[in-house]
Amino acid sequence: MALKDFSVGGVEALPGNRPSPILLKKELDCAVDNIDNGDIAKIIRIPAGTWVYELQARVKTAEGGTLTVDVGDYLESDDSAVDADGYLDGVDGNSVASYSSKRTGSAAFANGKLYTVDSYIGILFNNAADAAKIEVHVLCADTGA
Repeated sequence: MALKDFSVGGVEALPGNRPSPILLKKELDCAVDNIDNGDIAKIIRIPAGTWVYELQARVKTAEGGTLTVDVGDYLESDDSAVDADGYLDGVDGNSVASYSSKRTGSAAFANGKLYTVDSYIGILFNNAADAAKIEVHVLCADTGA
């Protein structure tokens, strides 16, 4: 397993002490950056004091073979999983489709989550990927906490 950092977001992306939601997004193209089985793609940094309302993932290009991924959160401090499939569990990367933590996700974060420590959203690849294109959107706000 390797951690691959493709991250966007973080403190500099949030408007700071404004409750207005902001949409952070990241597209991961596995045809450009091949991913091995068990790899975690670090995609969106979430600073402490951020409320994540919803996460959406869209498989834009199917893998063309077996691919499932989980989307969850990890600690920025040591890369340990908080809940590796807390947002989405078992997304089919071989089917063009959209997923939402509020509608099709696991129950853990269905109502959102307040982050009290610096974290990041990661995609855990349960199979190797060399063709899939996955886009993730995170609707969040800085709570000022």
